Amino acid sequence: MRNSLAYNKLLSYESESFMAEQDQDVKFTLFDEDEEHFVEELCEKGIVTQADARKLKVLISSGQTQQSVIQLIMNLGMASERDLLSHLSSSLNLKIIDQEAYPTILYGETCFNRNFLRKQNLVVISETDKLIEICINDPFSPDLNSAISFGIGRKLLKVRLGYRKDINEALDLILKIGNDKQFSDKLDAGDEILLEKDIRQLEELASEAPVIKIVNTVIKAAIEDSASDIHVEPHADLLKVRNRIDGVLVLAREIPINLSAAVVSRIKILSSLDIAQRRAPQDGRFDINIEGQDIDIRVSVIPTIHGESIVLRLLYKKSISFDFDSLGYAENNAHKIMQMLDKPHGLLLVTGPTGSGKSTTLYAMLQKINSSEKKIVSVEDPVEYKVEGVNQIQVNPEIGVSFASALSAIVRHDPEVIMVGEMRDSETAQIAVRASMTGHLVLTTLHTNSAASSIERLIDLGVEKSFVFSSLIGVIAQRLVRRLCNHCKQPVGAENILLESGEISGENMGLENAYQAKGCDQCNQTGYKGRLSISEVMLLNDDFRSAALKGTDNIQQLARSFGMESMVMDGFDKIRSGQTTVEELFRVVLE
Repeated sequence: MRNSLAYNKLLSYESESFMAEQDQDVKFTLFDEDEEHFVEELCEKGIVTQADARKLKVLISSGQTQQSVIQLIMNLGMASERDLLSHLSSSLNLKIIDQEAYPTILYGETCFNRNFLRKQNLVVISETDKLIEICINDPFSPDLNSAISFGIGRKLLKVRLGYRKDINEALDLILKIGNDKQFSDKLDAGDEILLEKDIRQLEELASEAPVIKIVNTVIKAAIEDSASDIHVEPHADLLKVRNRIDGVLVLAREIPINLSAAVVSRIKILSSLDIAQRRAPQDGRFDINIEGQDIDIRVSVIPTIHGESIVLRLLYKKSISFDFDSLGYAENNAHKIMQMLDKPHGLLLVTGPTGSGKSTTLYAMLQKINSSEKKIVSVEDPVEYKVEGVNQIQVNPEIGVSFASALSAIVRHDPEVIMVGEMRDSETAQIAVRASMTGHLVLTTLHTNSAASSIERLIDLGVEKSFVFSSLIGVIAQRLVRRLCNHCKQPVGAENILLESGEISGENMGLENAYQAKGCDQCNQTGYKGRLSISEVMLLNDDFRSAALKGTDNIQQLARSFGMESMVMDGFDKIRSGQTTVEELFRVVLE
């Protein structure tokens, strides 16, 4: 027997009253199983083949490997981690804990050092004077048994199982917080009050190596996760850092509250903001370069009851080849958009809330029509991506370069295509409409909830109704939904899908080929990877304009009569084709 299961320590009873309060899975008795017997069980269950079982027994008995049987099976690809943990869970009556059940603070420092936790993939879930609860991934790991026995002393032991990735992520979070705490322990409550009053001391603290390292680590981790935004949010007892990944906020880190003022000040110093001003919103920016990648970070600070909340928007400043076909437009909608782009002049709007991919759509359309025969000029705030062949202008209010002033100057340069990053005011809207009526194709964005409501929005901005319909050639309203991970998505029967509180089922909607999210290493256990658009495309022709100008109040209904499919129906088409889920559509559109 080369190695025994990690729980062969005899744990004694403390008292009958204490025992009555404990869960069933507290370990009180010997449990012993060798690796060869474990392999036989896996073979009997069909988890590994007989041939693989023979290979494993030879490796174990020969003593030629220092890896545990779990490590061998995983490294040789003989079985999945999910199958192995499922078998261990059922055979040992141990619960596999969910990702959200992991702690966010470090327990068990008196029992195990940090290197041991990393080496053995072990997380201490909770600890009292009499009991310690741990989560492990590999019960057969060498030296795990003796180390646990030595570390816990006479404490009772409760054991859980967890996936290696979940344990690693939990350790990343816990140990980062632990490192932050070592520095924050230098500060007591009095220090924090002093920091709020002493700007010079606050500047010095923000320049300390630990604070610099915390901020750098937060930004680097967000970039590695392809996050679009970093949210730094103060709470009563800690500073939370959340990253927006594929449109969803994910907790990335928790920082001790004593470091809140220093971390916020560090970000404000980088952004050239006033660290003494804590009662009014502030906006700033700074550039960084990480591993050869230039990134422009836009910073917004607002005061809250617990301190200053910061959002950092990450803009990756590099030349990107935008592929219009990869945006996920339905064939019918893509055809309508191409009809719009073929027009020599007119106004084309892309609408939706913040973060709905409007800018990406504009860039993709510009790339689609970009050629040496056309002059294309854009005015943006900010210039998010560099596009080869496009003359891009950055808005700069400090020197008088606004959307309106830049647009007026652009018209004199005789471009075929003009892209305006956003129509924010009446002056910009009216200049853009006039430009679209004088021989230019103008592409721009607007904040509205639907394609039809964009017409009313233009009128609200001061554009005459007749000019709106004369200039407007089409509107694309869109949202972004997360795309199902192709490595792990699972079919879900239409009979299991209920919509509108059960009144409409998946069968009614023809969702027989729908899929559901599962989660794997490829998608960080989310079940989704990347995003695609769901949209409604309103194409205006002469008949549409004539009907609208006759006094039709319901533009939405009129657009549908001319063939516009609603955004919700486009979403259901994406579900039927296995690209996203009902839950995701509800999250983005229906809720």
